[in-house]
Amino acid sequence: MSVSITRRFALVLFAATVVAAALSVPSAAAQERTVNDGVFTAEQATRGRAAYRAQCAACHATNLFGGEMAPGLKGSGFTGGWSGATLWELADFTNATMPQDAPGRLSAQELNDIIAYILRENDYPAGSDELAIDLANQGDPIRIE
Repeated sequence: MSVSITRRFALVLFAATVVAAALSVPSAAAQERTVNDGVFTAEQATRGRAAYRAQCAACHATNLFGGEMAPGLKGSGFTGGWSGATLWELADFTNATMPQDAPGRLSAQELNDIIAYILRENDYPAGSDELAIDLANQGDPIRIE
């Protein structure tokens, strides 16, 4: 009789271990997103183009390749410098330092729209939901690749 109880206990323990292991594996939805997952809309990037031209182009150039006063925001200068960081980190840095003559002046909407525009110009795909980075909450980490 003790052998039967021991086998049942072992079976229950094994089943509990399998269930616990399955619950600890992150689901596909919980896995980290990247800028390749379509994290902005095409419309948002279009709005961002206008905001970029008004707020950023004087230093970073209309074509986003930068100039004497500021680094490029397109191509390897952008992707190499920000690869591995999150969009929240990019937004936080941008908010703290840009525009250079009045850091923090951009509204949350303008900041998100400009980042969407920069992503589009770096050939990242648009998606169905607007980018909505909240500087007060790091939220869903979206990695730059």
